[in-house]
Amino acid sequence: MHKAFAFLAATLMLAGTVSSATLELGMELMQTIEDLNKSLSSNIALRDARATLADAKELDGLFTQVEAHFIARGDAANAVELSKKSRTLTQAIIQSAGSSDFEAATNAATDLSRTCRTCHTFYKKE
Repeated sequence: MHKAFAFLAATLMLAGTVSSATLELGMELMQTIEDLNKSLSSNIALRDARATLADAKELDGLFTQVEAHFIARGDAANAVELSKKSRTLTQAIIQSAGSSDFEAATNAATDLSRTCRTCHTFYKKE
């Protein structure tokens, strides 16, 4: 229930900001993504397919919102590509967890964490 509430809150928050390409992504949304990424890694390590799938599906939706933000911003082609890559990786995790291939899920989750860090290098406000 907590994840659903956090996702709804992030969606509502982003809905108000996407209309203006000059606004930055909300810290709450990014914190939700960070928390879900940690949960995802833990659930993969625990080999909990159900929880892994839930986290990955929620992350995919959030990365869709991040991608939309950077498309609307218009001057962040790197961020758009990194958002797309993040979505591709979360979809790979969904597929891997669905077939109980936790090694592949681990590899994709590691790449996902690296992709997040790469984007933060360029776009995270200090």
